[in-house]
Amino acid sequence: MEFLDHPIALIIVGILSFPVYKTLAKVFFGENYEDLAETIRFVATADWYSLFKGRFWEDWDATMKFNIFIALCFGWVVAVTEILARYVL
Repeated sequence: MEFLDHPIALIIVGILSFPVYKTLAKVFFGENYEDLAETIRFVATADWYSLFKGRFWEDWDATMKFNIFIALCFGWVVAVTEILARYVL
């Protein structure tokens, strides 16, 4: 876990990875980000509220999709920074 020793490289890789985030967002939320607004609405809504409205599984699906998207974005930055820290820096 050498990426922790290079916080500036981590920040730079995070900023320069914007095209990767955009591509992942298109994969997860549609070409024109059609599902993004609904996904954010479900993420902000409490699970018990969705359960009472009868939309629990839609909420669960949207929340899981968003969490996987965020995990992949962070994972990308960490992986690239780790490779740079081990072999370049």
